[in-house]
Amino acid sequence: MAGSPFGAPGRWLRGNLHGHTTASDGRLSPEEYVAAYRARGYDFVAATDHWRLTDLRPFRGQGFAVVPGAEVDGRAPAPFGHHVVALGIGALPPRSPDAGLQATVDAVRALGGIAVVAHPYETGLTSAHLLEADGYIGLEVWNTLSVVGWGKGLAAVQWDELLQAGRRPAGLATDDTHQRDGRLDDLGFGWVMVRADAAEPDAILAALAAGRFYASTGPEIHDFRVEPGPDGARHARVACSPCRFVHFLCDRGLGRTVAAGPESDLQAASQTLHPAATYVRVQCEDHRGRTAWGPAVALGPGTP
Repeated sequence: MAGSPFGAPGRWLRGNLHGHTTASDGRLSPEEYVAAYRARGYDFVAATDHWRLTDLRPFRGQGFAVVPGAEVDGRAPAPFGHHVVALGIGALPPRSPDAGLQATVDAVRALGGIAVVAHPYETGLTSAHLLEADGYIGLEVWNTLSVVGWGKGLAAVQWDELLQAGRRPAGLATDDTHQRDGRLDDLGFGWVMVRADAAEPDAILAALAAGRFYASTGPEIHDFRVEPGPDGARHARVACSPCRFVHFLCDRGLGRTVAAGPESDLQAASQTLHPAATYVRVQCEDHRGRTAWGPAVALGPGTP
């Protein structure tokens, strides 16, 4: 992560960065898509139709931003290939069906865009596959459609394995909404909270590139930081909305969980970090099982 959103100037903006309209394989028109998220109190959305730039600007409003984007893909690694959410692009990259993940990421970045690896668990991408590429800002640790459609929308294992390997990608939560099956509600369940100067596309994209955001399906993270103690040890501290569990995740089994009682809540927690830990991230889970994923903090082993 390039920086922390906590304590940074600006304000919190809630948004969905992956979703589809009738311009590709979604059920909602672009106007309906924007209206659905505005009605749920969001501050911004991106429409990421497959290999199509859908113009949402006619439906933006005061205090509500629309971010340009598309979902692009390639067939490698076989058999299911990869999907990448391309944000902030004004044109589509060249389509090369047999392209590998690195080539797709490079093509998005060549257009000045931000690349996010979409639903890696659903598409069978392991951490080994993800380590073969670089330059993406993060991966979808939560994808609503992949959860409700196939039960494979949580990619926390891949994220931790990348962090343990020394990479520092972000974790994002998205809906990937299609609304194409009336039995599956896949809208309004996963989002990012971005710390930005204004509800404007450029400000949101700059905050994403700088790592000033966290992901959630419900809980709020008010603060997360690592501080040295008087004993020279490192201490991770979090403040959050009422939660039952706070997980401090580090390399292998070096992290710890702080738990509230069955009838009580946690709104703050701290943990002394193991000297060998190279990273820490926080995961806050409420009594309904909803989760917030904070940004990962890089640690120098044995140093405060």
